[in-house]
This record gives sequence, C-alpha cells and structure tokens, in this order.
Amino acid sequence: MKKFLVGGLFAVVGLAAFAGTCNVSHVGFNTIGSHDTAAGQVDNNSGVNILEHKFKVAFLNDNNDVVETKTINGCLRSLQDGSSDFFSTAASASAGDTTHSLSRLANFSEDPSFKIGTTTSADLSVTTTNIARTGTSLKVAGTVKNNGDDLITSPAVCMVARDTDGNVLVVGKDDSLDDIDTGVTRTFSVTMTVPSSGTTPKTVDVYVDGIDDNNDKVIEPQSDLDNTVKTCGTATTTATANATETSAAATSSSTPTDTATSTTIPAAATNTPAATSTPCGG
Repeated sequence: MKKFLVGGLFAVVGLAAFAGTCNVSHVGFNTIGSHDTAAGQVDNNSGVNILEHKFKVAFLNDNNDVVETKTINGCLRSLQDGSSDFFSTAASASAGDTTHSLSRLANFSEDPSFKIGTTTSADLSVTTTNIARTGTSLKVAGTVKNNGDDLITSPAVCMVARDTDGNVLVVGKDDSLDDIDTGVTRTFSVTMTVPSSGTTPKTVDVYVDGIDDNNDKVIEPQSDLDNTVKTCGTATTTATANATETSAAATSSSTPTDTATSTTIPAAATNTPAATSTPCGG
C-alpha cells in the first residue's frame, strides 16, 4: 500500500560547488512484505560527471522523527551530467513504524569513495525476453550482446520496476554475468519482490553497464526501456464435478413392494480453469 512520501527535499550537502543539483524524482514508498521500501530516481543536473557514488535514505515516522538512515549504492556505476541513476532499499523497522522517506545523493564526508569522471562508449544490445509477475514475485530475464571490439568486464544489469504513474517501486541487479567478449551473448535473470496489493508494477526499464577492458573505464549504460509487465496466475486446473448426478429414485409405486429403483447416472467431469489467471513461462 502506498503511503505518504517525500522526495527531493533532502538537501545535497557538500555539493555547493556544483553549478546545478542532483534532484530526486519518481519517488516510491510502498509496503513490500512486512517492511516499507523507499525507491526513486536521481537526476544529475549539476554540470558534473559522476562515477562512484552512493545515496542517503532516511525513514521517518508520522511525527517526522527519523527512525533510521541508510547509505546505499545506486543501481548503476555512473551518474553523468544529464543522466539518472536509481535506488531502492527496505527499512529495517516494521512497516507500522515508518510512514515516509527522504533521499538524496550522499555527500563527500558520507561517501569517501565518491568519484568524478566520465564514462566511455560501448556497443551493447540489451534484449528483455521475459517480464512476468506472479503474486509478489516479478521476474525479469533477457540477454546482453557485445557488438563492439573491446572485452567488457564485470557487466551488471539493472532493472527498474515502475508503477502506473512512472514512480519507482523497486530496483534489482544481476552482477553475476561473466565478462562479455566481442560477439558474445550473456543471459541475465532477477526475481524481485513487489507489493502484494495496491500499487502494481506496470513497466520495467533495463540497463547494463560494465568496464571497458581496453581503457579500464566505466561504460555508458545501455538500455531497453518501458517494457510492459505481464501479470500471471497460477496454473491451477480443477476438475469441477459438474457431475450433476441424476438420480431416478423418485419412482416409487404404491404397491406392497415399494420398488424404488435408484439409478445414478454419472456426468462427465469438465475440467475448467479455477480463475481467469494466465500461467506464464520463462
């Protein structure tokens, strides 16, 4: 269930020298399981190209008291000027103790690994082959192919699930892929937990980045955007015994020998799906 949420109000302390700002947009705050999850998109309009970075997320209660704070990695390796990165994190406290969140880019003192620099171009093609939700599970699978001339090391795939308003529900990441040489295709798959009711994931954006082995630089993320989520049901087929057994027992003649012949005629059991749910493969 979506609750009151706040985004972009946490000041970006320590970035005063930047010409612009890094704003938080498309904020999501939803109960997933027994905990609230804060999620969002961070847009870099600072005029500065950022590589390594983290985000700071504060969970608050209905009195606006801070319940806990977390410093987390973004879904991507870079946050270049004019681009975006994405995040989601669950509160440690139970959902009843948190009502909204604040988030921002972590400042220099909070993130000693913070690094400024530019990415390099790459020629990767990302193809999403399956996006299916069954209950609270959202599976995203696909392939990444290296069409370029350089080996891509440590590739990672970022998945951003959005609701009907385009807000971020949750992000997932698959960084288990092997290095991708020229002409090679790798597969990826991640299953994310989504809200059980209320806000439904509508689309998923998929990004991939990595390191160009030729110059040891982070590659610019390649993407496959706005993929529609297919909602699936459990493939349960039940034999509905429409077996309307017709009983011919009602013919009893009023003679001393009441011969009430009870003849049961079994009906054909028609197998019908339990609901209008659609099973999904993949």
